[in-house]
Amino acid sequence: MSAAADAIEASLVEVDRARLRIAKLKSKQITVSDDRDYLKSVAYSWFRTHRPVVTLTLPEQAVQHVDESLKAVLDATARSSAKTTYLVRLKAAKESLAAVRGLTLLPAAPPAAQSEAPPNFTPLASDVSMKQILERRWAECHTCVRAAAPLAATVMMGGLLEALFVARANLMPNKAPLFHAKATPVDSKTKKALPLPEWTLRPYIDVGAELGWISRPGKDVATVLRDYRNYVHPEKERAHGVTLNQHDAEMFWQLTKSLTQQLLASAASAATTP
Repeated sequence: MSAAADAIEASLVEVDRARLRIAKLKSKQITVSDDRDYLKSVAYSWFRTHRPVVTLTLPEQAVQHVDESLKAVLDATARSSAKTTYLVRLKAAKESLAAVRGLTLLPAAPPAAQSEAPPNFTPLASDVSMKQILERRWAECHTCVRAAAPLAATVMMGGLLEALFVARANLMPNKAPLFHAKATPVDSKTKKALPLPEWTLRPYIDVGAELGWISRPGKDVATVLRDYRNYVHPEKERAHGVTLNQHDAEMFWQLTKSLTQQLLASAASAATTP
């Protein structure tokens, strides 16, 4: 395991222990100085010990959500904050750390080749016109990466992955498992599962992982890509102060290729299963 992965794993353990400790407290506010000092130490451990190690391998943007959550924990210790405030922030920190851990499992991106042929999309799309569309999207993703257009590349990759998840879902003759998964999105009013045309990339990633289409590390890093493609909205980029760079795009391209292979393998396996 790399030093970055070790640091993330250590921080995950610390954050989870803190969450469990706070959850056991009976008071609605955290007023005891020992508890607040403990929470402060967990946040400082990330910023002073683990974060410097992680950012030697990953870009600053990759740990932004972890930073935000643990900074909120640190800020909350300056006053008698609500127990729920800590629980929400620690849960968010844990989820963000899990996503960053997935990034450390990706192989280092090799230098971009002058051309990169798309895979055979037949297991996911037997329709000739759809295969051609997917091949063009693949080529356009690679073109954006080579052209040093990281935001455009990331948006294109997110769109390509969503199309591949949709294709994988369409292969299922019995779609009941999609609507009975724990991660299935539901209508807030009717409490019924949303129809597939209303699904976004988020539930496709979550349900796909639950059904075994992609691995758990794949899900974690796909979540990061999903979040980063939303920076196509200028106001979100301004508010969060995030700017994607070429390193990010190359890293996400490796992720996209890995997830594509996982989805293709899942489709091929389903085709041979009686």
